[in-house]
Amino acid sequence: MGKFTKEVIEHYNERGPIATYCLSNWGGIEIMDILYGIDDYVVYRFNFGEPQELRTAKIRYGVNHSSFKTSAGYSIRLDECMRV
Repeated sequence: MGKFTKEVIEHYNERGPIATYCLSNWGGIEIMDILYGIDDYVVYRFNFGEPQELRTAKIRYGVNHSSFKTSAGYSIRLDECMRV
């Protein structure tokens, strides 16, 4: 995907996350949106008390579960994320 514009960043900050994934008792990953198209992407950001920059990751569909890989190398299963 690419860098996000200022307007897109403001849109996601106003809207808030749609799901979360806990990485520790201090914070984790906020899933902001799912972009559907030819390839499906997750818009996410890390939040450990202070929200970091938005990132995208391609959703990998499998037989038993779907997941995405973060920039830190974590493989996050979508069925383990909690809807907000």
